[in-house]
Amino acid sequence: MKQGYLILFSIGLLAALCICAAAQNETAEDWYKKGRDLGRNGSYEEAVFAYNRAIELEPNNATFYTAIVPNLNMLAFTTNNQSMRNESLKAIDKALEIDPKNPIAWEQKGSMLYYQTKRYNESLEAYDKAIENISSYRQDIHANQTEFLSFIWTSKSISLWQLMRYNESLEAVDKAVQIDPAGNYDAWAFKGELLAYLGRYNESLQAFEGAAATEAASSQPEIKSLPWAAEGYVLMQLGRYEEADLTYQKIIGLNLTGEGANRRLANAWRGRGNALAKLRDYNESLQAFDKAIELTAENAAYAWTGKGDALRDAGRYDESVKAYDKALELFPEHADAVIARAQKGRGDSLTKLGKRDEALAAYSAAVEASNRAISAFNNATPLDRAVSFTFDPYPLDGEFWHNRALALHALGRESEADAAYAEANGLRKSEI
Repeated sequence: MKQGYLILFSIGLLAALCICAAAQNETAEDWYKKGRDLGRNGSYEEAVFAYNRAIELEPNNATFYTAIVPNLNMLAFTTNNQSMRNESLKAIDKALEIDPKNPIAWEQKGSMLYYQTKRYNESLEAYDKAIENISSYRQDIHANQTEFLSFIWTSKSISLWQLMRYNESLEAVDKAVQIDPAGNYDAWAFKGELLAYLGRYNESLQAFEGAAATEAASSQPEIKSLPWAAEGYVLMQLGRYEEADLTYQKIIGLNLTGEGANRRLANAWRGRGNALAKLRDYNESLQAFDKAIELTAENAAYAWTGKGDALRDAGRYDESVKAYDKALELFPEHADAVIARAQKGRGDSLTKLGKRDEALAAYSAAVEASNRAISAFNNATPLDRAVSFTFDPYPLDGEFWHNRALALHALGRESEADAAYAEANGLRKSEI
């Protein structure tokens, strides 16, 4: 083992690479190219072996160390092998020892500090080093320097957000989209999520439209569906229900196929159901929820909740209670925000049916579930909180707090209800 970086694999792996007498004459560059091709094909173990052969032959080439890192990381991810992560960190440090200004190594170090050790301040320092050095570095350091620089600014934005430096985070992601507006889907989408979390909905719409217009979204319908789904949520928050319905229809019109297609379509049909219910088109709304339920069992609980809401608002209280009961049977653990919504809806319908004791029990269950949801939200990372606002079926937005206030009021807990109303009103002001 040389410098502690060479990883030995099985005899079968050596045979797979045809390590024979002829192969011993291959140069470090030959092994580097072999590793690159193997990595692109998903053969990560073989790629690591090839890069290690290149390192054996040319141990002071920083490029070989930065090239091995993504393959070690993929092996660590797929096998949950901590030793691979350790080898990855060693390879990055060796690359920087050889070439202290190498921007790829600095970006890799920033990512490892962020994802593996949650050392966000140190990850920022590494990203800044990458940005500082990339402009003066040789042009062949990365196949697409513009794309790479934009990616680093996006990563920096994420670290800043985790540190709750929100304005700086937005400035960084703005820089990312300015550098590569057509190519950096992640930057546009992240910008939209951040702005939505901050209640800057009109700006977030523009960001999601930017994401939908990127090259990745234009060529891949499954990617395009994601910012459109987020747009639908934002339009609902703005009370622009007809536009939200049209946006969900656009997702349905993509004719999605492949893994996850039914889930995305079910989400779109559920979104349509919510929008149509707000427009008081209850028959169409119920049909949309039924379509969502039909498409996937994974999202059925959320669709049953929406169906319960539509039936309640249509005055069909018995059917509404049955829909909520079905939702509560199907909910996964920790879906507390939507459990609170379903229980509050049950309480409303049971009240209308004159079943006061059952209604109070439902309202109490709603408050308990909302307590758990609030606790989980407060314990989440800043990034997870932001993402939840556009991708959770029922996030902790103004409507969540308003429903909590109504449940508390029904239970006679007025001071707590007033606090929840204040929270709801504060969020709704930011949604205007």
